[in-house]
Amino acid sequence: MAADSAADAAEAAAAEAAKVRDAAIVDLSRRAQALAPLVPLMRRLSQYPSETLLAVPGSPEDALRGALVLRSLTRHLSAEAEALRQAQLVATEASRKAEAEAAHLAEARAEVRAAAAAVEAALAQARTHRSALAEEEKEAAREAATTAARAGDLREMMERLERARARAEAEAKARAERERLAAERAARLQAEREAEALAARQRAARDAAQREALAREQAAVERREQARQLEAARQAALPAPGPAPSASGGRAVPVAGTLSRDFGDSGAGGPARGLTYAAPAGARVVSPCQGSVAFAGPFRSYGKLVIVDCGGGVHFVLAGLDRLDAETGARVLPGEPVGQLGAAEENGRASLYVELRRNGTPVDPKGWFRARG
Repeated sequence: MAADSAADAAEAAAAEAAKVRDAAIVDLSRRAQALAPLVPLMRRLSQYPSETLLAVPGSPEDALRGALVLRSLTRHLSAEAEALRQAQLVATEASRKAEAEAAHLAEARAEVRAAAAAVEAALAQARTHRSALAEEEKEAAREAATTAARAGDLREMMERLERARARAEAEAKARAERERLAAERAARLQAEREAEALAARQRAARDAAQREALAREQAAVERREQARQLEAARQAALPAPGPAPSASGGRAVPVAGTLSRDFGDSGAGGPARGLTYAAPAGARVVSPCQGSVAFAGPFRSYGKLVIVDCGGGVHFVLAGLDRLDAETGARVLPGEPVGQLGAAEENGRASLYVELRRNGTPVDPKGWFRARG
């Protein structure tokens, strides 16, 4: 997003510099054309001022009058020549600045391409390292999304997704409870085996007093190893994180752009229930929070959209995408890319619609973004 913002600013600066340069070149051309017919006269006056004045015979009064006119004309020509020189300096400086801004724009675009390549590489690596548990969660989320996609409207869709999330949390808790009970049974068996081993070592110590020191040392080593294994088993049996992370995992504005329609603004379909951003064509769209992707795909008139479950009944709807970089069920972090906008619209910018819902009710997202950090 930082690279997209820098490229957008560099493009605006380059366009402004080119406009100033073009205006300076037009002014320089206008002054040069106006002065061109007088150049031969200026050259002659600079070389033969007296001869030029006396070329035409006349009375002394005419000669004096001609000298005064010549003096005034010389001043005017000098002023015009100085103005032309200044216009040329302005045009040269404007051209230099335009070239510098163009070079800056090229660097910014190169940074955008490099950042996009890095993001693509990171996305490819993230997709490569999907764990088996994440695949199961994605499959469950895909089933929930398939069911939600058959909803009649967005409200019903969010209700179905919320019910599916609640079921997934219940299943996760049940799975964690089963793992805890299994860990407790393993710990009891381990304790029984440890007690039996200790009794055997004690019998061996009574039967062979000469090996008592060695047996005691070996028993201590075995106890430490058993304790390490027991701790490892206990750590492995801890419940895995639930499918709905906390909403406090960080916050991010989803796209580098400007607000074109605010929450509550009137429109053809009534007051706006979200925010609409105008952004550069092809801009990257990121997750506003830490959470899981509850839905990723086309949905009715919204086009391609992503719904991020931020936890605690908070969902973000990101609509108007041209490409999706996140799959249903995937876990995302604040600022992690989830898609990309398409080509520019009539106003030269692409659009992203952002809607925040708390327990199914649309609320103004600006408060969420102001509280980020």
